[in-house]
Amino acid sequence: MQATRESRLIFNINLIYGRLQRNCYGLVALLLCFTSTSAAALDSPVFYKIEYQQQQAYLLGSIHVGRQDFYPLAQHIESAFKQSDALVVEADISQGDTGALLQRYGGLPAEIAADVNATRQEYCQSHQTLCQALAPYAPWLQSAQISMGRFGQLGYSAEQGVDAYFMANRSGKNVVELESIQFQFELISSFSTATQLQMLDDSINASDAEMLDLIYAWRQGDGNALANIMESQAGDADELLEKLLWQRNHTMAQKIIQLLQSKTHKQLFIVVGAGHIVGQQAIPDLLKQQGATITRCSFLQC
Repeated sequence: MQATRESRLIFNINLIYGRLQRNCYGLVALLLCFTSTSAAALDSPVFYKIEYQQQQAYLLGSIHVGRQDFYPLAQHIESAFKQSDALVVEADISQGDTGALLQRYGGLPAEIAADVNATRQEYCQSHQTLCQALAPYAPWLQSAQISMGRFGQLGYSAEQGVDAYFMANRSGKNVVELESIQFQFELISSFSTATQLQMLDDSINASDAEMLDLIYAWRQGDGNALANIMESQAGDADELLEKLLWQRNHTMAQKIIQLLQSKTHKQLFIVVGAGHIVGQQAIPDLLKQQGATITRCSFLQC
């Protein structure tokens, strides 16, 4: 099954989807998440232990949507989180003025309005209210909102995403950012018009099966499947892979090394999009190059 650029996007950048929904009130009406007997104890997301200069950290690959039966996660993950004294995330959603960032980076340039309307013309015939609400916004933001609405129809929400779960349960742990909200807005709004239009098209036309494949691969910890979802149909020059993944992987890996070198915290629990820790130029491989020892954790060992 071919993967879409939209699928790769939803994996690897926060973009504060929950906040966007609140700031763009009424854009998406998410359905209630499904409830079922918890399967989380049988899940095994990609999860690593990092050892570097007598310091220890744990690294979890996340997705930014979820549902109730994701939690609690497997015992070895929950135990590592409980024992850690700092939670490290891509961006702390409680920091920054999301409304101001939307005004600065989320508007639709007049010169591409016709292209945006052409891309979503068929979709808007059956989603007129949503399309009217989205009309003033850039195609990357329209893509995010449409995508989150579709995940909502499948029973998943940003409010129950993996990052949100750990932020809500951090108790007294310090929160450390690898990036910032503003950086993420700047990054995605810098994509070319062609890339943003492709993102919009993919958010509309990705099949439900593709979207569910992504979630299934995460829950199974299938690193190869996750990498294929991100990298299929994309060459080395692909803007999304280069800017959304690889450049950021190098920056985040270096920040992790600096945090370990500082020895400010006894144990770090690091949560980043799963796409950053599988495939080419993945963070664990970059940490190894810096001299860290990396161990894939499972139910039986870590």
